[in-house]
Amino acid sequence: MKIAPTLERIYLTKNEFSEAENRIRFHEHLRRYAAIRRFCYGKVLDVACGCGYGSYILAVNPEVEKVTGVDIENEAINWAKVEYAHSKIDFLCQDISKITSEFDTLVCFETIEHLKDATIIKNLVERCKVSHVIISFPDKKSTHFNPFHFQDFVVQDIADFFPNHLVYHAFRTGDVQFVLMMKLPKNAPAHIFRNIRDL
Repeated sequence: MKIAPTLERIYLTKNEFSEAENRIRFHEHLRRYAAIRRFCYGKVLDVACGCGYGSYILAVNPEVEKVTGVDIENEAINWAKVEYAHSKIDFLCQDISKITSEFDTLVCFETIEHLKDATIIKNLVERCKVSHVIISFPDKKSTHFNPFHFQDFVVQDIADFFPNHLVYHAFRTGDVQFVLMMKLPKNAPAHIFRNIRDL
């Protein structure tokens, strides 16, 4: 059925709606990586990198020496190796619990809520001696409608996961919360930074 569009209403078919929603989702993902690439430096670990476009965005930053994009899905990594090959990027199909190399920056976008045991990320940071941690997660309750989300978080939860790191910046884009942390000064007692609402 053809209906002439009006100023008050936009008539979309289900297919057109799905296509528009997918475009919005894709642009949001690009925007998230673009928003934090200026905070990255040195050797960067991009956890759950998917098909690689985020790692590619990070590699553009001249302060980034190397990006290691890691994902558990072989198909995604194979795609990344073809479409987003770059002299500063290595793509690996690997379980993050097996990673042992040292990194300066960890980028972990909308991943922690997918883990039944979120301490996997905490252990990764400790094991790989990561100085700078950038994590994002849905800033809303999502476990009741997304079967792939196992936990809901607030900023304080993330801060509590990393008692040796200080939250120096937190911001939202859309319904996603970003938390940026760096290692505490060696002589600073961790408890003085615990409740970020007091900072």
